[in-house]
Amino acid sequence: MNWKDCTLTKTYYGWIESRIFPWLQKKGFTQNRITVSRLIFSLLVPLGFYAHPFWGLLLLVLSGMAETLYDYFVPENDEPNKILDLWNSIIDRISDVFYLAGFWVLFWQQGKWIIQASMAIFVAILLCFLINYVKVRAEVLGAECDAGIMDRTTRVVYQLGWAFLLFILPGAREGLLWIGLVVFIAICLLTFVERVSQIFSKAR
Repeated sequence: MNWKDCTLTKTYYGWIESRIFPWLQKKGFTQNRITVSRLIFSLLVPLGFYAHPFWGLLLLVLSGMAETLYDYFVPENDEPNKILDLWNSIIDRISDVFYLAGFWVLFWQQGKWIIQASMAIFVAILLCFLINYVKVRAEVLGAECDAGIMDRTTRVVYQLGWAFLLFILPGAREGLLWIGLVVFIAICLLTFVERVSQIFSKAR
């Protein structure tokens, strides 16, 4: 799913480029600082949700913005920093875990069906890793693998929308938690199957 074609997305990137990026540049931020900031925001997401869904949502937003800003801070020699790019990819996987851990905290606070929720969160994390793994292995084999809608960007946008609903509708929190998680798992599973099918199709 190409989010960059959406009007809202274009507005977001325009705001980042015209307002946030220049301001951070003046403050002396670099790719290193953006990467560290993103890691910190990601690790704090569960604690934010523990305090209140608003703080969890805010940390998700900040982490997502840091992820967007990473590509804007091009090194002075215009050559990509392969080590930093590697760390950025690792943080993608870390954030996958800690974002979903934040929602697990809300399940835990509900005090119901915690074992089932834990198992479902584990499945969701596993699918996030599998979606990325299939893509990486396909690229190693010299093939593109972009099937399915639940890529990295879509997962982040989905979780932002999920967290926003949990914040503004506290009375429906238990139902929204389960609906959001089941739909997330279903779309991730579909994306994984589509990507595997795409690779087999190209192999044949």
